[in-house]
Amino acid sequence: MGVRKRLAAEKRKETLKTTAIARNVQAPTSPRKARVVSDLIRGVEVMKAINILHYNAKLPAKRLEKLLQSAITNWEIKSGQKIDEGTVYVKTMALVGHGPDKNQT
Repeated sequence: MGVRKRLAAEKRKETLKTTAIARNVQAPTSPRKARVVSDLIRGVEVMKAINILHYNAKLPAKRLEKLLQSAITNWEIKSGQKIDEGTVYVKTMALVGHGPDKNQT
């Protein structure tokens, strides 16, 4: 492996150590509605994002709140630390795309 590839791989591994990932595949909601809610919490501190989702009346907010709770738990397990106020932020929450086509078999 070349030096640039090795350095890039090491940098990627260091970034993944501080990142938690949670996925919700095939959620029964439209992408347009989910994007509206996910745009509210992108770049917000985690505890504030949970409050935003908890008190939002839209249906995708409950699903995204559960997903964010899962990501928080994954981060706590991975890092071995508890979430403190103002230290952890939502980076790219809810990259919402369309689901699989219903006509595919």
